[in-house]
Amino acid sequence: MGLGLKRFVKAQREESVDDLFVEASAHGIAFCKLKEMREPLCCDMLAYWNELRGDRVMPHRDEIDPVRFARYMPNLLMVQVDWEPFDLTYRLLGGDVVTAHGANFRGQRVIESRSHTGRFNEVLHAFYTFVAEQKRPYAVRGTMEYVERGWVSVEGIYLPLTLDGHRTDRILGAAVSKPLPRT
Repeated sequence: MGLGLKRFVKAQREESVDDLFVEASAHGIAFCKLKEMREPLCCDMLAYWNELRGDRVMPHRDEIDPVRFARYMPNLLMVQVDWEPFDLTYRLLGGDVVTAHGANFRGQRVIESRSHTGRFNEVLHAFYTFVAEQKRPYAVRGTMEYVERGWVSVEGIYLPLTLDGHRTDRILGAAVSKPLPRT
């Protein structure tokens, strides 16, 4: 397991860290370098985010113009980041995201989402926490098992957004998942 993924789960309780490593590894999810992304959707969303960001740490969430990437809306998700008390909530889910997960969990807390097998919701919570704290984009690639859909390959980019120019208030995610052959 890479050091990057270990940093994600440090926010979790100490006694559960090893279990979370096992869970993430079982799904084959790993960071990929931004310049190594293959999916046009992920590359385009990163370019758009960088264009809006300019010389700032991250763009303002109100600068996002859905018309600019309307063709990608089915593959997008938005996570709301609340800091006091800290919580993460799914706010926007495109149709392909809902189909991939087998459920529409809009409005649900990330930690309570049960669209993945095992305890992967805890890994996602730790990952989104990491993105929010680091204030920079991260890409992932690998395989995961969805409750309703089975095993898929996935590549995704997760982009922090701000309201006040200093802390992350939203995370815009763009992901492409493709079914894997059943064995």
